Amino acid sequence: MKLISLNIENNLHLDTVLEFLKIERPDIVCLQELLEEDFHRFENELEMDGVYILWSYWNNLENYPQLTGKKQGVGIFAKDIIDSGSVFYVGNKENMAKSFEEYSKEKEFQKNRAFVWANVKDSEGEVFKFVTTQLPVTNKGEVTPFQLEAIEALLKELKDFREFVLCGDTNAPRGGAAFRLLAEKYKDNIPEEYKTSIDQNLHRVKGIQFVVDCLFTTPGYEASSVRLTDGVSDHMAVVAEISKTQVK
Repeated sequence: MKLISLNIENNLHLDTVLEFLKIERPDIVCLQELLEEDFHRFENELEMDGVYILWSYWNNLENYPQLTGKKQGVGIFAKDIIDSGSVFYVGNKENMAKSFEEYSKEKEFQKNRAFVWANVKDSEGEVFKFVTTQLPVTNKGEVTPFQLEAIEALLKELKDFREFVLCGDTNAPRGGAAFRLLAEKYKDNIPEEYKTSIDQNLHRVKGIQFVVDCLFTTPGYEASSVRLTDGVSDHMAVVAEISKTQVK
């Protein structure tokens, strides 16, 4: 199955993202920073079913004033989703029921992190499990206590999932302590030749050389023909073929 995972930077590159996805024709699409208001547009234009979870209000007046107060989350799209769900591994969904004014004044309400998962059937009837999330951002890629807390909580929730493909935006540079918590548990499938997954032209901060976008697999899955593609959003798109392996 062909997978594409991408942080789309809310609504700043929608036409480009959709055109890219239509050209690539993936079987599975995993998106981060997807606005609630754009979820059905992706379903309709890709002609796919979707599953989605809201986990935060956009609250960055300095860099994205036009997005302030909009709700964002993560989503998975596919032709044949047979089961799906979501988990708040930090915070809870009740925080997203609060008004933006309440949410923006209380730091604890903003410590939400969630993942969405989907069981997807391929053309031969085989079922694959995909998970996508976005971990806490930090200043210049440094490790923070909250980032580590979120990763530990994520790993705890994923224990019950057994076999799956995990993709998304870790906001943790590969090689650092936070990223290693994930890489010690699952196989990192981003080829070593890539030194960054940040688009050098479209990201608002130039010159960032961090691989933060991930494609992890448990032993029951294999990722091949993995590549990163720029020119789509402020992060590069992760493109891969996903197949099942024989678990020993």
